[in-house]
Amino acid sequence: MKKAFTHCNIFTLDEQGTQYENGCIIVNDGTIEYVGEYHDAFVQACDEQIDWTGKWVMPGLVNSHVHIVMNVLRGAAEDLSLHRWLNEKIWPLESKFTDEIAEVSAQAALIEMIKSGTTTFNDMYNPIGLDCTRLYETVKQAGLRGYFSYTLFTPPDGSSEADTLARARDVANYIRRDNSLVSTMIAPHSPYACSTGLLQKSAELAAELGLRLHIHVSETEHEVDLIRSQHGLTPVQYLREIGFFQAPAVFAHGVVLDEQDKEILRETNTTIAHNPVSNLKLGSGIADVAALLEEGIHVGIATDSVASNNNLDMFEELRIAALLQKGTHRNPELIPVDTILRMATHQGAKGLGLAKTGMLKPGFAADFITIHPTGKIHLTPSNHALSHLVYATNGRDVEDNVVNGQFLMKDKQLLTLDEERVSQTLNRLYAEHLQ
Repeated sequence: MKKAFTHCNIFTLDEQGTQYENGCIIVNDGTIEYVGEYHDAFVQACDEQIDWTGKWVMPGLVNSHVHIVMNVLRGAAEDLSLHRWLNEKIWPLESKFTDEIAEVSAQAALIEMIKSGTTTFNDMYNPIGLDCTRLYETVKQAGLRGYFSYTLFTPPDGSSEADTLARARDVANYIRRDNSLVSTMIAPHSPYACSTGLLQKSAELAAELGLRLHIHVSETEHEVDLIRSQHGLTPVQYLREIGFFQAPAVFAHGVVLDEQDKEILRETNTTIAHNPVSNLKLGSGIADVAALLEEGIHVGIATDSVASNNNLDMFEELRIAALLQKGTHRNPELIPVDTILRMATHQGAKGLGLAKTGMLKPGFAADFITIHPTGKIHLTPSNHALSHLVYATNGRDVEDNVVNGQFLMKDKQLLTLDEERVSQTLNRLYAEHLQ
């Protein structure tokens, strides 16, 4: 079915920053066929016409690193450093998860992302005690595009790493054979939670299966000091030393990096998923994104989980990401609005291996969102709408969410998930199992 979305103000976020005031997007079989000024003949040839008069349309946001199964833990672990937060609160709570908790928690995160304008996500989840293929089936029904990845840990109980790898292989094969909008990566948790052998075998598995790697790296000074004390190298240098860079990789955080680390990241074409709010809240520090971009390192924007954020609003995230670089460098010219918007859309998508996502142009995936500025005083005057998308908009302003040409939310009404049921169930499960 060919659809026409008409009479809208379009921000393509293409290489030229093209905008259309009375624009039209024509979608055919999940792909954008035309973007440009309204042409009645083009529209009349479509099977369906959706009038978006007055709405702003932009590519959907790309969340480069998130933990959707942790949504039940919002507010459960506050005012702690990362390693205390993990060891004293998060991992003990996750060990109590049931399949129902994991499924409903993931649905809560998917609802939150849909409502706030995310169309693509990159997740890694703690698989302990969970039916991972059942959980994947739940996730893909939401309709978002993205990656859902089994996290590998060196088993703390002394059980076999071979069993962990075998299970990760089985889950990865199940997901990649399905050929849905939700794919997977190989996701060892971190250099401090995985042995050298598990990191090496994870990289070998990713190369064998043709998948990307997803891992937390150089998030805190404590982590860097720990790996240096064990191996005499920074985490990035250690990963190179052991042959980790066998497949394209997404490194979550990258807060503490020296010049040699940056050189390795550039040479290996590694993507940094920048999580400004989570890094601030956990006291981990501020990644020098301006320097990373200056040195040609690929950077996407991410929220991390609601346990350390405490929301999945990518508009808030991209705004804070831009402000932090201006403030820390005392340079207001850093990270202009078009740069940060591309980092949160097409650049983020490219870093996940989705080169035809995150931009409104023919041949790209039909993933886009709308914001209706009419009646919203914080989005007026509308003369500077591109600026408003960075510095004034929040996730609650999103009206429509379209992925692969299909509505996931239409005029603020969710179409693939039941928010009331999920909210009530999540509260009940937390009280019964985690309180």
